[in-house]
Amino acid sequence: MTLSFIVPAYNEEKYISKCLQSLLNQKGISSFEVIVVDNNSNDATSEIVQRDFPLARLIHEPRQGMTKARNRGAKEAQGNILAFIDADSMIPDHWAKTALSYFSQDPRLVGISGPSRFYDLPMRYKFIEFVNFKILYPVIGEFLLKSVLKKGALWNGADIAVRKDAFERAGGFSEEIIMYGEDLDLARKLMKQGKVRFIQNMWVWSSARRLLKGNPIAEGFRYLFQYSWFFLTGKSKETSYKEIR
Repeated sequence: MTLSFIVPAYNEEKYISKCLQSLLNQKGISSFEVIVVDNNSNDATSEIVQRDFPLARLIHEPRQGMTKARNRGAKEAQGNILAFIDADSMIPDHWAKTALSYFSQDPRLVGISGPSRFYDLPMRYKFIEFVNFKILYPVIGEFLLKSVLKKGALWNGADIAVRKDAFERAGGFSEEIIMYGEDLDLARKLMKQGKVRFIQNMWVWSSARRLLKGNPIAEGFRYLFQYSWFFLTGKSKETSYKEIR
């Protein structure tokens, strides 16, 4: 079983080095690949990858969009497990080993996701992280949406691992979705092929930059509204990607 990390990147010069270093620091796994998909960056993202991370494979996706960049990375990947990690995220040293163990132990498992821990979120707002990933995702995602309604699952797009063959049969990420809901949509499609799980110990460090662009509490409610809208309608309300750097 082999693993391919896929990192979509659009103007991520501030974050990409720490992300890639965390991927290359993985322990307990002998072979994996790292693919960075530059999605029309106009900063130093590509230069940093080429100069500082020769073990990473840099490819370019001219069609703008996060889902398009992820799908391009998946198409290029050699591994039979695809790990989608956002460029502003970092993973613990044994993340890959743990992820592969879940797939090895359960042949019916086709995809997993895990929570984010926000490394730059002020302590006074840490309760947002707790409510989001300790209450909403397990209760609404795992219990209500998946187990009771069987309508999908809440996933964290910054932290996903899937079997490549299942991903391809599902048609990958929906490229019609600009933002909000692409992870839920993927989980819903994968459920038709096997088991999907949201696993608490598969966490990653992520930036809270989108929460911090305004009032973090208000932004948290906006996220909840966006995902609720997608669940009810099957469509995202976002029509453009707002760059937050």
